Amino acid sequence: MKGLLLKDFYIMRDSSLIMVLTLVIVGVGLAVLSSPWLLISVAAVSLSTAAVTTISNDKITQWDKFSATLPVSRTQIISSKYHMYVLLGILGIVLGAIISISVSVLNHSFDVNSLLMNSCLAVIISLLPGSVNIPLSYLLDAEKSVVGLILSYVVTAGAFTGVRFLLSHFIDMEENMLLLYGIVTAFSVIAYLFSWLTCPKMVSHKDM
Repeated sequence: MKGLLLKDFYIMRDSSLIMVLTLVIVGVGLAVLSSPWLLISVAAVSLSTAAVTTISNDKITQWDKFSATLPVSRTQIISSKYHMYVLLGILGIVLGAIISISVSVLNHSFDVNSLLMNSCLAVIISLLPGSVNIPLSYLLDAEKSVVGLILSYVVTAGAFTGVRFLLSHFIDMEENMLLLYGIVTAFSVIAYLFSWLTCPKMVSHKDM
């Protein structure tokens, strides 16, 4: 597993460094134009999505076929993508939170609720799309991977809207937004874990 993660890390290394520098610049821009808290979600999505691009890269370079000769199972290879996705998502949330907190403290606008809500949002819009995008990236051709990306965010928007609609019958959404975000966050984690458990079994039987 360590070797598989290192392989993907080396592929993303140069682009990730550029992305981190870009996030710092974007963070300054958001602090001036909007809210620095948005950077938490931007960082989480940007970094975690980079892990999905390695799936298309494996297909284009035919590494997925070469890997069949290695002493690792296809299930392990697929699982490593989920590992990398989570690690990059956590890195994005931490990095975004550090920059956002720093900027908000300098602006004397630090707010715990904003930190919690945007951290939850970052988990939602990274894990929930990932639970759909990763399997579709394996099932679809590399050229059609953008379809999986679009569909994953459609599913995310639909799930968020559906949960909000259901909860609106029991609680006041305007006064319980943090609760809403917490429930959708828990749902996103469960959906991602379910995808992680089922995708390797489903895709491992598919022809390369």
